Amino acid sequence: MAEAQTSKYPYFGVPPARQPRPATTEPALTGKRVILSTPEGFVYDMRAATEVAVNTDGSATIEICSEAAWYVSGGSPHATWPAHLVWIE
Repeated sequence: MAEAQTSKYPYFGVPPARQPRPATTEPALTGKRVILSTPEGFVYDMRAATEVAVNTDGSATIEICSEAAWYVSGGSPHATWPAHLVWIE
């Protein structure tokens, strides 16, 4: 029955699933939704507050904020995350 209800709408099928991609390859990162990789699993509903930056020790990092903080405080970062553990949603 659900198929009969949706068949009256002009659409071209199910949108393709989005494949997460490494944040380090993204040309414009700030504001994009990201997924953080942790030992306990993946953390969703986060935003990149900055572009990739290289620390004095040579490691690439990204400032991260929660989805809520992105809208409330304009993206004030609350954590620095290793760039190789950040994925674009």
